[in-house]
Amino acid sequence: MGNKLNITNGDGAGSLLKDSNIEGDVLPWRDTMQSGPFPKGLSLEEHSKLRAEVFSGPSMPLADVMRDFEIRDQHLKAYNNYEEVVLWFEHDLLDQLQILQILNFFSGVELGETKLGLICINEFEGISPFRGLGQLTPEQIETLEPRKEDISREQLELAKRGWQAFCEPDPTHLENYLETDLPSFPFLKAALKRHLEEYPSVKNGLNKTQNKILELVKDGVTKPGRNFLEFMNSETEFFMGDWTHFREIEKLCNGHHPLLSCSPTGRFLSPPNDEIEIEDFKAQDLSITELGNEVMAGNKDATKLLKLDQWFGGVHLDYKKPIWRWDEKRHQLIKTEPTS
Repeated sequence: MGNKLNITNGDGAGSLLKDSNIEGDVLPWRDTMQSGPFPKGLSLEEHSKLRAEVFSGPSMPLADVMRDFEIRDQHLKAYNNYEEVVLWFEHDLLDQLQILQILNFFSGVELGETKLGLICINEFEGISPFRGLGQLTPEQIETLEPRKEDISREQLELAKRGWQAFCEPDPTHLENYLETDLPSFPFLKAALKRHLEEYPSVKNGLNKTQNKILELVKDGVTKPGRNFLEFMNSETEFFMGDWTHFREIEKLCNGHHPLLSCSPTGRFLSPPNDEIEIEDFKAQDLSITELGNEVMAGNKDATKLLKLDQWFGGVHLDYKKPIWRWDEKRHQLIKTEPTS
């Protein structure tokens, strides 16, 4: 048997592990799981095929993306070549979902002599604010090894239940799961609640991120890069990278009913989808439209204006059908009829 397999949330943390003195192979888990479909009842390989289709495009051919997912999954399924598999993660939503998916896999296999361990942190001395493992140096990440905890069968079952709830087409399964006692996953409840807050608001049909983007623009934070940084500073359960943030700005700005306008062209452009020089990107300036003000005031509903068609794990929201919305006052989801 080999030594150890270290699984972590992406290439940034993966490179740190490779550059450190931590022994073992490194497997980055590349998937922005907080967005896009994870329908109920699919295997790891079936989900990977679907995710590859989601991520592929002109700059990322499907065959290449699919090959990356296949290599990742084959590496995971070779777990019994290792004496130990250690998960290196942090507290945010993306990482917590990755933990659930990986442990759901392990809940359904015979581990044999292979041990499972977890290192998951939400802070590191001397780094504030702490966002994730990618902020550390190789020397700093080495100091986390003594914090590894063995993963129990009970944890595998809890993770399996959490993953199944995330993939259900009815999000009340996830709300019910959050009533479970989860002391062995101390960051999971807050992360999953933040996931629910990304459902469209009962007030205006915008999710929490979109509402905050508009608020910041209204308060004068009109440069896209600065908007992202201020948004990040406002989040206690941060989970979104800059490209994902810019995709949200794009939705608000470039549709048939724009809530934001962007000078100098009226449309918002950002990498990797658009060819734009960095100085031109920085020169863009956002402003809120009259319709955006109407939505923020709760006089218009954004689900229809933005033609909402979005997946949240196993839940598919379509503005033409009854949809689940987040009630900020009650802190729960409610199902509503389509807006007229």
